Amino acid sequence: MPTRTLDDGIEIILMIRDDMRRYGVEGMFRSLDTPLTTHACTDFGELARFSNGQLIVSSDDVAGPISDETAGTLRAHGIRMLILVDSAAALDQSWADCAHGFLDWADLRPESLRDAIADVASGRFHMSESLARRSVTAPEQAESDPTARRSSISLTARELQVLRLIAGGLSNRQVARSLSISEHGVKRLVGIVLAKLNCPNRTLAVVRAIELGLLTL
Repeated sequence: MPTRTLDDGIEIILMIRDDMRRYGVEGMFRSLDTPLTTHACTDFGELARFSNGQLIVSSDDVAGPISDETAGTLRAHGIRMLILVDSAAALDQSWADCAHGFLDWADLRPESLRDAIADVASGRFHMSESLARRSVTAPEQAESDPTARRSSISLTARELQVLRLIAGGLSNRQVARSLSISEHGVKRLVGIVLAKLNCPNRTLAVVRAIELGLLTL
């Protein structure tokens, strides 16, 4: 896979409360060949002073779910979120719904961090492979035939349209505008997709669809 390139205009917002981990991430940024602007941020109330950046956050550093108001602030200021996680199971659903990518701390290297940032900045959903396997594949599923599992799940053309737009980071309202349908209709379609893929939230639905070959990003 070719190395992703970074735009030197990217502004990085770091919300990592563990000092040692934050220092480590900052050191990785300094080791990259592209200089990046980074800011430390400890409270969502500070986000209004940023305009166009990526938010990197550890799920086990920041307590509590993301409020609707904060989610609105993220969207209003064009802030995309890459979450550094130890385990997908520990992630609150409100964080998952706001995320544009996930990177496992265990997979964290300067190169993997660069690739994740490049994906998120360009609007692609990012999920490190090891995290995707742990997040999506139950023990009994790991032993089953992926082809058989894929053939047992069928999404309509409209459901696939919605799933692709969700994977692109669009909100329900944006999906509704894109497809010229009501927001209620989008919510109904999302609910059907989650049920068919047996996923608790939109993010894991995207990951499962990729794993099953139903969706390609």
